[in-house]
Amino acid sequence: MNPIEEQRKIIDQLYKIVLGSCPENAETASCRFDLQRFEDGSASVGQQFEYRAAGLLVSAALDRALRAPVMGLVKQLHTKMKAHTGGDWQAFTLTINRDGSVTTKFEYPQQEG
Repeated sequence: MNPIEEQRKIIDQLYKIVLGSCPENAETASCRFDLQRFEDGSASVGQQFEYRAAGLLVSAALDRALRAPVMGLVKQLHTKMKAHTGGDWQAFTLTINRDGSVTTKFEYPQQEG
C-alpha cells in the first residue's frame, strides 16, 4: 500500500470515531487531536471534540466505547506522514462538513528565527 493510502486509512478510522460520537441530528462535527512528545520518548494525545446540532455548538467527549484506539492512530498517522513528507505536525483538526465531506487541517510548530 502506498503512503498516501495508508494515511487515508488512518484518517478514515478517526473519521468513523468522530462520526460515531455524534448524535443523529448533528449537522457538522470537528475534533482537534494534539500530539505531545516528551524527551523520554513517551507521548500523549489530547482531543477536543464538538458538534453542531439544531444550530447549537456542543463540546463533548468522544464516545468512550469508540475512542480507545485514538492515541495509537494519531501517533501512527504522525509517524507515517513524517516518514513520507518530513512534516512534523503537532496537531490536526478533522472536520465533518454539512455535506458529509471531510477535511483535515494540520498545525505545524512555528519556525524560530
